[in-house]
Amino acid sequence: MKLKVVYFGSSLAGKSTNVKKLYEILKAKDMVKGDMVVMETEEQRTLFVEMFVSSINIDGYEFELKVLTTPGQFRLHPLRKVIMKGVDGLVFVVDSSREREKVNFLVLRETAAVLKEQGEDLMRFPVVVQYNKRDLPDAMDIDDLQVRFNPWDADYVPAVAIRGEGVLETFQKCIKNILVRKHARDTHI
Repeated sequence: MKLKVVYFGSSLAGKSTNVKKLYEILKAKDMVKGDMVVMETEEQRTLFVEMFVSSINIDGYEFELKVLTTPGQFRLHPLRKVIMKGVDGLVFVVDSSREREKVNFLVLRETAAVLKEQGEDLMRFPVVVQYNKRDLPDAMDIDDLQVRFNPWDADYVPAVAIRGEGVLETFQKCIKNILVRKHARDTHI
């Protein structure tokens, strides 16, 4: 089975940092196939990060994973739509800083619209919300973040991705949610 996981969020929320740290963690466990690919703009902003994880067995399921990030810049909306095509699960990386509240919401709304174009409903899709940058002095309270950015009460993980905190837990929850959804679909056919 092949799965595609996409990390989305605003620019500078920590999507690339998450996938880079995840790559380090999984590479240390010899679970990564090939190198991580990072494409950047002329301004040194990440267009996307891509990595492959090969042959993982979880609860009897053997599968390969493709993990990508979307660009956070709004001008790159068309590229986000392409990256989201065929996605099996999402990680919404929320910048916990109070000053990023509005942009976090705009990205959430846009992602819901992109999924809708693909025939999916964000409220029923396998999503994990990661509240990144919990170490910032102006980090919003988790309860406030939950109300604003997790209206469907998806799994969430507090994180400081730059230190690797919450990175693996976020990824594991996303994979679990994908497998639960696939199992539910398989048993209702």
